[in-house]
Amino acid sequence: MKTPLFNLLWISIACVLSLSSCSDNSSSLSSQHTTYPSHARLFNYQRDSLYTYVNVFLPQDTSHVFRTYLLHGEGKSPQVGKDTIAVQVPLIDIGCAHCTQIGFIKALGEIEKISCIGDIELLEKKSILAGREDLGEFFNGWTFDIERLISLSPDAVFFTPYGNEDIYSIEKSVRTPLLLDMSAWESHPLARSEWIKFVALFMDKTHVADSIFASIESKYNTIKKAASHHRDHIVVISQLPYEGVWYIPSGGSYKGILFSDASLCYPWEEEKGTGSLTVDYEKMLSIAPTADVWFIESGLNAVPTLSTLIEQNPLYRHFRPYKNNTIYICNTENVLYFEDGILEPHLILEDYVNLSRGVKDYTPHYYFPIQYE
Repeated sequence: MKTPLFNLLWISIACVLSLSSCSDNSSSLSSQHTTYPSHARLFNYQRDSLYTYVNVFLPQDTSHVFRTYLLHGEGKSPQVGKDTIAVQVPLIDIGCAHCTQIGFIKALGEIEKISCIGDIELLEKKSILAGREDLGEFFNGWTFDIERLISLSPDAVFFTPYGNEDIYSIEKSVRTPLLLDMSAWESHPLARSEWIKFVALFMDKTHVADSIFASIESKYNTIKKAASHHRDHIVVISQLPYEGVWYIPSGGSYKGILFSDASLCYPWEEEKGTGSLTVDYEKMLSIAPTADVWFIESGLNAVPTLSTLIEQNPLYRHFRPYKNNTIYICNTENVLYFEDGILEPHLILEDYVNLSRGVKDYTPHYYFPIQYE
């Protein structure tokens, strides 16, 4: 995983997108009933007799609508304002910039409608789209290739902004609507999963998404409740260092919340930020030797083994998880951590709960014991 890059992008979006003007559409939609998600905080929607209005918010300011999508049927041409984009639904020809959006669309039973993606090289090895020779690509590196996107001309592109894009310029250059999927900016695992409802609005599959999410929510809360009965004191650490620095999740982040809901003791649980923390070797070495379990995500680079860990730093021998063989790896070469994990937080939580406690005969879903070599 490119964890440091991802963390830096999380920091940069607040700086870049805050320069874009935001408009409050509440005056024009004040007469409409607003449907709010149960957990997600960065979108909501409203309906009237003619249209559905889907509102998207920026993570640093949820008091103002950043973008509104006016959903309409075939043959209608509604007039829209500057920060409102008309989208004809249901979508037939779809572009997906990132793996998580593929997961949402797959769960809704519409995978055949994906005609293009950002970059085939960024697909997970076991992706449902792997091997599809008819897929178009519209990224050049990590940015949009405007000419390619114009040529492909999908009905819309689901896209998660990470802060290095000029969204307004892209929108002015192409007729294809960019549908801003902000799921990655949600902190709670269930909030991220709930963005399936956002995607479903563009496919007229709201009831399907509601049913899928209700099942996820129920399973997650059942596992969380069961974990809360444990009275053990299991200390968990996360990740590997990058160029001498650990980029670890804050207590209020996605993984921090998962650790808490698994009833694990996370040394940084009091750090309630939603992003990541930077910890140097000295600080980590004062904590890690007494940790009980160590969870690591990997895949884009060489997957760590016990042997390569010691090659990287012999001090890992002093870590209790190394001594007790309680290091677990999520290898995205073997599991669909991004494509499926977005809708399976209950299975990730189940791994944390059971692997950290050494439950006998447990079959993992995403995290597996580290190999010796």
